[in-house]
Amino acid sequence: MKPTSLLVTLVALALPLLSRAGTVPAGADAAAAGRPAASRLVAPADDEALRARYAAAIRGAIIAQWSIGASVPSGARCRLAIRQLPGGAVGSVQADPDCEFDAAGRAGLERAVMRAQPLPYRGFERVFERSLNLQFTAPR
Repeated sequence: MKPTSLLVTLVALALPLLSRAGTVPAGADAAAAGRPAASRLVAPADDEALRARYAAAIRGAIIAQWSIGASVPSGARCRLAIRQLPGGAVGSVQADPDCEFDAAGRAGLERAVMRAQPLPYRGFERVFERSLNLQFTAPR
């Protein structure tokens, strides 16, 4: 099965919206903390559009590296926890214990993330997250 036929849902990728002027959300890029508050404030619609492009870029990078095995049943879901550094280097990737993929399917998905590194970063610094939770669903 080709990786382009996979349905990938990114979960909990986006930074929370800034709630008040001068606030950097927990987990925000460290570089943002050093900038003046005015330069950190961006229109929410702009951030949402950038998050959508970021999600699509990550999705594309991982799918391009993943060849789903025949042992993964149609409709099975697997959530991955990915830790990354600024620049997109992957520090760790681990399938959730509730992953419905078998051991070979989990290992294949985890390898795809490692092969996809560096994950997209340039141009997405404003919405970068060190911790990502991605849910993959095998096509029906």
